[in-house]
Amino acid sequence: MRAISATSLHLRANHFYVPPEGIREDSYTYVIPKNILKKFICIADLRTQIFGYIYGVSPAGNPMVKEIRCIVLVPQWGSYHFVKVPNSLPEHEYLSNLEPLGWIHTQHTELPHLSPMDVVLQSQFLHDHPTWDGDRTAIITCSFTPGSCSLSAYRVTPAGFEWGKTNKDKGIDQIDEGYTPSLFSEKMPLILSNRFMGFFMVPDQDSWNYNFMGVKHSPTMSYGVNLGIPKEFYHESHRVTHFVTFSELESKLTDGVDEVEAAEKEDVYS
Repeated sequence: MRAISATSLHLRANHFYVPPEGIREDSYTYVIPKNILKKFICIADLRTQIFGYIYGVSPAGNPMVKEIRCIVLVPQWGSYHFVKVPNSLPEHEYLSNLEPLGWIHTQHTELPHLSPMDVVLQSQFLHDHPTWDGDRTAIITCSFTPGSCSLSAYRVTPAGFEWGKTNKDKGIDQIDEGYTPSLFSEKMPLILSNRFMGFFMVPDQDSWNYNFMGVKHSPTMSYGVNLGIPKEFYHESHRVTHFVTFSELESKLTDGVDEVEAAEKEDVYS
């Protein structure tokens, strides 16, 4: 049923809502091309979060604008509330001339603020990766609203960073304790554009979705990435065991039919 529901995501990709955030001289403005945004939505699932690192550049003469040029899908498995990715960042020559700008993820419903799980994950990234700058790395949320998608960009504040570090080991039922959305994050201006195109990078082992093979996913796992087009969430390459089961069922049904036919022939000729 969820796989069937996901086939309608392309309809939502035609309708975006971006809350108006005034462009400020003292904050970064993020520009995301519609072509990779639409594809990111079409390969998603309505109930499970999916994740991608974002990389980009600043246009000449305007360092406060960040144009997102690439979304990198890494091996991941997610749930209703969070998503897990390897500890290491993607590496490739195509990313060497781009700067890390944060990450983007889907969520099942629109929230009025950044979720505490996102603050914790961003704090972990900032702590583990010195190349990340807390002021210019953002979290872009893509929320599924009725018949459309709602987009928002956030920056974690220094207070949010400290809170995230100290609460990284709390469970989902305890993570809300002491969480102050207005103090720990702030919204950033976000613009959608058709003026330039972006591209995807995907794992070189051909599968980014480990939700159907979670035992193979590990925080310490190594991976490589290549230029490519990501496959949808329910593609057969992500769930090989399902299709092996399907083929086994079909063979059993075929064997059963053959046995019945053989028995009927034996009755006729006996």
